[in-house]
Amino acid sequence: MKTESPPPKEKQKLLENARFCSLSLSEYLRRLGLGKEVRAAIRERDYRLFRMLNGLKAELPQLQKEEIISRLEAILNELK
Repeated sequence: MKTESPPPKEKQKLLENARFCSLSLSEYLRRLGLGKEVRAAIRERDYRLFRMLNGLKAELPQLQKEEIISRLEAILNELK
């Protein structure tokens, strides 16, 4: 039986969801397929903060001082 790969955007979303649950993609899909409960390993807020910080780190060399300050303020507001 030949299976097709999901479109790139779908696969990325599945990988992101699996990562959010601290599972490999295959384990994530296995649990979903078996109707088992799949829970996030971290709170959504914490994951959002992690993504914000990771994005800032990746783009830091290209950003202007004002943009860096703005992003840091957004992160601080999220922490409040």
